[in-house]
Amino acid sequence: MTTKQDAAAVEATVAQQVWRDSFGEMAGLVAGCFPRRETRQTFREMTEAMLMGLARGNCWTLAEALGHDGPHRLQHFLARAVWDHDAVRDRAARWVAHQLADDQAVLVVDETGDEKSSTDAVGAARQYSGALGDGLCQVAVHLTYASRSG
Repeated sequence: MTTKQDAAAVEATVAQQVWRDSFGEMAGLVAGCFPRRETRQTFREMTEAMLMGLARGNCWTLAEALGHDGPHRLQHFLARAVWDHDAVRDRAARWVAHQLADDQAVLVVDETGDEKSSTDAVGAARQYSGALGDGLCQVAVHLTYASRSG
């Protein structure tokens, strides 16, 4: 192994540890919103699975990625489990705002038009898009937070 490969391996290991620590901190902040240990665990698993970057994110694909026998646990969590959705949202939002706080940061707005061949896609219609002009397209607006750290 070369010195560059060693440095890359160390950097990846450090990044994974920072990620685990940050995710653990956020999960700890919302833990009180789940009255049952099982629900708290399913929340952690499902959140981690949604961040895996799977091609499709439904209960079946998430369950498969987690090694579950089927989607039943995730479906129960979403449909019937008792937990304080609003408190999770509020606590997670405060945590993210604190993590991203930077007085030199900017928000970058980007409106993107994707050409479509039919109106089967959500929001696809004959409309104007800067790069494409008038035509059948789907327009999406992306908001990106940019700071010195990324």
